Amino acid sequence: MGSHNIIERFGGLIKEEPLTCLQDDILIPNTCVLESVSPFFGYYSHEPQAHKPQYLYCALNGYYSFETITRATQNIHKVFKSPFDAVTGNITLYGLTNQVIRIRNLQFYNHISTLQNLYLNEGITFKKKTRKFENEMAMIKLRKFILLEPVGDGVFIDRGQEHHAYFIIPGQLDWEDFKKITDQVKYDPNYFFFDGAIAFIYDQGGIKDMIRIYRENFEVDEIIDLKNKYMELIDQFIGSR
Repeated sequence: MGSHNIIERFGGLIKEEPLTCLQDDILIPNTCVLESVSPFFGYYSHEPQAHKPQYLYCALNGYYSFETITRATQNIHKVFKSPFDAVTGNITLYGLTNQVIRIRNLQFYNHISTLQNLYLNEGITFKKKTRKFENEMAMIKLRKFILLEPVGDGVFIDRGQEHHAYFIIPGQLDWEDFKKITDQVKYDPNYFFFDGAIAFIYDQGGIKDMIRIYRENFEVDEIIDLKNKYMELIDQFIGSR
């Protein structure tokens, strides 16, 4: 399909990943930046030798609107010539929730302190580091625009991020229900291994609930088969209540 079929929607993503607190030597001193040490671990746990993408989360001091962070990011792109992608969201860890800016696609790891300083120049300040930890599971909620190409049967390919696909589900799932259903899908040997997350988009004055699938080099038919299995299990799961 051509680019004219691609639609842009604003939405959100909910996932769970282990995070580690980065050391100060590559950061503005005494600031809290977290790294996803096992991004998409539902997939990469089966592909341990694969090159994993880099995801960093800069914890913010206070709350900033989506507009404020988006405008700051636009301004930074004008002066910071290396590529990066930034979206806002929040992380819940140790029972506490904190707003973050998620950074990915940095060309060089030590660019993170440069970006921190540029955000500071835009009036966005960072949370002080309060403790060190490694591989702690955290709930991550992001808000972002998604470039979607419909490929039929309620399935979409993400044209802004490679290896991502989405499909529509009939309603909202909470995280624990989603995990139980996903575990059942993964127990079935007929389906490939993947990483899953809950997603949604705003569309036509409402919200469409979705599931995000991450796997390198998938085929569209595989995503459609996976969607059908999820739909079957969602019907069974909800119907059994």
